[in-house]
Amino acid sequence: MLIKIFLVLAVALVVEAIGLVCLRKGMMQVGEISIFNIKALFAIFLQVVTNKMVVLGVFFSAIYFCLFLTLLSWGELSFILPLTAVGYLVSGSFARYFLMEQVSPLRWVGTLLIVVGVFLIMRSAQR
Repeated sequence: MLIKIFLVLAVALVVEAIGLVCLRKGMMQVGEISIFNIKALFAIFLQVVTNKMVVLGVFFSAIYFCLFLTLLSWGELSFILPLTAVGYLVSGSFARYFLMEQVSPLRWVGTLLIVVGVFLIMRSAQR
């Protein structure tokens, strides 16, 4: 069962990262949103919901959520949820390579600390 969980988790985290990259690209096209300009909010909302990259990002996020629900049906929340933290590493890598974002060494160290924490949680599940 653990192998099945890890395989679905791997697919889910890649799908999540793809969705996040699409959402970021779409929002870069829409531009900065100011919540203080009430008159413009409706027009911005229309821009967001009609942007192809945003729609694609929402689609991939929905697939991720379905996979996450599947994982929750197979295992304990206290085990599954921390495993999804590995998504920070996947998303950071995708942001670096597909969005050309500069990810500082300090961010990578923080991300690796999260992965170490996930490893410790996995060890506790083996007992």
